[in-house]
Amino acid sequence: MDKNQKKRMKFEWILGGLGWFMLIVILLLLVFTVLNLNRIISWPVFDTYLPLSLSIFLGLFVWGIRFYLNSRKYPSYLRYSAFAFVFALIQLIFLLAGVY
Repeated sequence: MDKNQKKRMKFEWILGGLGWFMLIVILLLLVFTVLNLNRIISWPVFDTYLPLSLSIFLGLFVWGIRFYLNSRKYPSYLRYSAFAFVFALIQLIFLLAGVY
């Protein structure tokens, strides 16, 4: 295994960990947002959907990159990457338009 392959494998490992970390963050923010909207907790940062929307955008972007890099081994992942990037772009449009 040469140096470039080791570097690439390490990057894929970090990106995979970051993708799963973002999934956990999204789930936690979703729970906190629902609890705040039902007035079970009262945290002002969760009065809007902005933290949840930002985390969904970042999560979709990370998963899109991850699927794109894995599409070299698994060609069907290129389709998943395209879907993730399209949904991330839609989420970004909503964020920039102030719909949250």
